[in-house]
Amino acid sequence: MRATFIVGIVLLAAGAGLGAQDSLSTAKDLYASAAYEDALSTLTRMDGGSNAPEVTRQVDQYRAFCLYALGRTGEAESIAESMIRREPLARLDADASPRLELMFADVRRRLLPALIRERFRTARSAVDQKSFSTAEPPLTEARLMLAEAEKLGVKDEGLGDLSVLVDGFLQLIRSAAEQRASAQLTAAAADPSATAASAPAPRSAAPLPPAPLAPTRPASAPPASDTASRALNVARAPAAATGPRVYSVDDEGVSPPVALEQRIPPMTNEMQLVTKALKSTGILDVVIDETGRVVDATIRQSMNSSFDTLVVRTARRWKYRPAMKDGVPVRFVKTLVLVP
Repeated sequence: MRATFIVGIVLLAAGAGLGAQDSLSTAKDLYASAAYEDALSTLTRMDGGSNAPEVTRQVDQYRAFCLYALGRTGEAESIAESMIRREPLARLDADASPRLELMFADVRRRLLPALIRERFRTARSAVDQKSFSTAEPPLTEARLMLAEAEKLGVKDEGLGDLSVLVDGFLQLIRSAAEQRASAQLTAAAADPSATAASAPAPRSAAPLPPAPLAPTRPASAPPASDTASRALNVARAPAAATGPRVYSVDDEGVSPPVALEQRIPPMTNEMQLVTKALKSTGILDVVIDETGRVVDATIRQSMNSSFDTLVVRTARRWKYRPAMKDGVPVRFVKTLVLVP
C-alpha cells in the first residue's frame, strides 16, 4: 500500500513537471507570435515555488521579455535583477533580441561589483576559519565574475585589487592542499604500514586563471623583488573599533591606495631555501593613512621570524597615493600575502 502511495506521488510530480513544461512552451509560442499579454498571463499563473529550478529560470526570463516588449521596462529590469542575483553568469535563451541582451547586460554591469564583493566576503570568512573547501567555490565564481566584468567594461577601481586578492586566496588554497599532500607522503614514508586509504586525498584548488583586471602600477612605482617573494593584495576587516574608520578592498565606492613605493626586501639564499622547503606563507597587514603614509604594519602569519622583522621595518617606509571615498582621502588596510 505504501509503495503504491509513493509511486502515485512520483507520477503526480512527473505529471506536474510535464504540465509546467507544456505551459512554458505555450507561453514561448505566444511570445514568439507577439501575443505578449497572453504570454504574460500564462507565465504569471506558473509563477510559484513548485517549479523545477530550470523552469523557474525560464519563466522569469520570459516574463522579463514580455514586460520589456510591453514597455514596462522598470518591471522587466526588476525581474532581470532578481535573476542575476541568483545566477550572475546565466545566459539568455536564443529568443532574446539584441535589445533584451543589452538590457540584461546593463543590469549585470551594475550588479557585478557588489556580487563579486559578496562572494569574496564569504570566501574570506571561510579562509579565516581554515575551511578552504568552503572558500574555493565562491572564489572560483568570483574569478569568473571578474572576467565577465572585464568583458562588460565595468568601471570600478576596486576590482583590480579584488582580482589580485581572489587569485591570492586561490593560490593559498592550492598551497595548503600541496602541504597536506606532502605531509601525508612524509607520514607514509615514516610508517610503511600506513595505507593510502587511512586518510582521504586532499582536493586540489582549481588551476589559477589569469587575472583579468590586474591593477595598474604607476610608472614611478618600483617593482617588488621577484626573487624574494610575490605580494598579493588581500583585504580584511577594519582592525580598530575606535578612531577613523579603516576601509578595505571589499568596501564599495572606495578607490584603493596606489603604491608609489612598495619594495619587498630581498631574502638571503638560506632564507629562501628554508621558506620554499616549508612552503611558508606570510601575511602582513599594512594600514595606510589619509596622507598615504604607513601608520601600522603587523605580521598576522609568520613566514620566517627574521624575514618578518625585516618586512615590518621596510613596510613602514612605503609610500602610497591614499585611498579615496567620495573624493576624500580615507584610511585603508591593505594585506600582503607573501609567497616564497
